[in-house]
Amino acid sequence: MSDSPADIFQQLNELMKRLMEQGLKEQGDQNRPFAYGFKIVLHDAGKMETPAKEAAPVAEPGEPSSEGTIEPIAEMYTTDDDVTVAIDLPGAETEDIHLSLINGTLTIIAGASQLTSVEVPTVDADSMQSNYKHGVLEVKFSRGKSIRID
Repeated sequence: MSDSPADIFQQLNELMKRLMEQGLKEQGDQNRPFAYGFKIVLHDAGKMETPAKEAAPVAEPGEPSSEGTIEPIAEMYTTDDDVTVAIDLPGAETEDIHLSLINGTLTIIAGASQLTSVEVPTVDADSMQSNYKHGVLEVKFSRGKSIRID
């Protein structure tokens, strides 16, 4: 392989996959929800992002951050009874994690720079349970009881 950026990232990606697979094997429970990775979004400091015409801005736009934001990776697992979302939030403090469920969108904010949203199927919002352990946040919802039609 060459030292081109694409080849270097490919090598790094393969190494991360091997390390994650090894870590999962060592944990023992292969069925436990697990998420890893993140996406970094850098904003052009000289260019303001404009909202779509249909959407009204929630707040006045401030100066764009040159540091950008980190979009954690989220994985969703569903069963007939439950919906579980696992989000990788390494280094986040429990008190800095904020969750909201609005119109079927679960939004997770951790600290000042980590933000992600996940579309979830119809769930019972009052059944939400969360657990943050070893840098992974698990949010679990009940799908609610089915309505029987006689």
